[in-house]
Amino acid sequence: MRNPLPAFEAFSLDAIAVSSPDWDGHASLGAWLAVTKAAERLSALPVADRPAYLESLTASVLPATDSRPTLVRDGDSAPSDAVARLSERFRIEAEDMERAGCFEMAFATLAAVCRLVAHADLVTRMLATAHLGRIARQLGDYRTAEDCYSCVVTEATRERDPPLEAMGLLGLGALARMKGNRPEERRLYDAALARAYPGGITERSAQQGLMNVAIAEDRLADALLHGWRVYDLAEEGGEVQAMILSNLALTALKAGFVHPALQGFLHVLSMTGVLRIRMLAFGNALRAAAQLGDRAHMNELESVALEEADRANVPFEIASFFLSATEAWYSLPDVDIALVRLARLESLAGEHQFHELAIRAEGLRKQVDTVTTPEPTRAPPTWPAPSEGEWDDQVTIGIHRLACLST
Repeated sequence: MRNPLPAFEAFSLDAIAVSSPDWDGHASLGAWLAVTKAAERLSALPVADRPAYLESLTASVLPATDSRPTLVRDGDSAPSDAVARLSERFRIEAEDMERAGCFEMAFATLAAVCRLVAHADLVTRMLATAHLGRIARQLGDYRTAEDCYSCVVTEATRERDPPLEAMGLLGLGALARMKGNRPEERRLYDAALARAYPGGITERSAQQGLMNVAIAEDRLADALLHGWRVYDLAEEGGEVQAMILSNLALTALKAGFVHPALQGFLHVLSMTGVLRIRMLAFGNALRAAAQLGDRAHMNELESVALEEADRANVPFEIASFFLSATEAWYSLPDVDIALVRLARLESLAGEHQFHELAIRAEGLRKQVDTVTTPEPTRAPPTWPAPSEGEWDDQVTIGIHRLACLST
């Protein structure tokens, strides 16, 4: 399993990774360093000495909050146990680090939390373990992530705790997706859904995973069913709704409803500043604009996207953006720009071992090398699409709902 870096070393790497002249979060880096050092220090102290050290922490290091982490067991209220409360407090800070792309400090913090809760109750231990796995996955350390998620599944199965087991299965499903193993991804998300608390976070995540599989397999009616279920379960105007709306727009794009799809992607960009969501929305918006032959809009979108990619520390999403950008420019056609974007995609996919993206990049390379000037993309249908009758009611209703949301 991956060893966490010392706090100062983790801070140094994160400061470089997220550095950019226009980033306004540098003040947060110092605060997060203090949090990471506090977690590190606490985990190294004897249990008897920890309360005194906690009392010495100023409110600026670990301020009180009524918030809870996003990763909690469905149906549980806020914990009353001191250790569980402390674990949640550190995990809230770690989630803020994750959102900013400061994964080394987040990993160091969560590794310390796992040591702190080593003798706590099952739920507290497994939530911290699953959270550590999520950070490891974002760092590209799939072996550590798999160890964490498998531990959650094993422990939860032994203790007969289906919602916790679902959480581990969801993590393993995300790993299968990043490895390009779609049958295993579908199996794991189906298993998670079967164990999920109805209407809770685990059901929402499982439905979201199944939507991604359905999109990849061109089962568009299923994708819309899963997607709108997630949208209705998610917090109004929050990150999850933004992400799922992006996936719904992608479904519309694949179904040939290009105008509502582009409207959906632009709406996502207007409602969230989270870079991992924005990069995917930018890439798919480029593809939609390319289908409309709107080069001016493509240039405008890509200019902003490239600036954001330079300061984002989300390699999978950035690689996915360059995949979409390559496809968009190649279909326009503009082979010269497509080749530049493809080179960036190949570099990222190779460096981070994104196997499915690497396979798709290889296919694009063969196309670009074989055909110097591709045929222009066939004109897309306008809204409402002439081919609308080919789709069942579930698809057309879902697309209409997206169009209404995005206008």
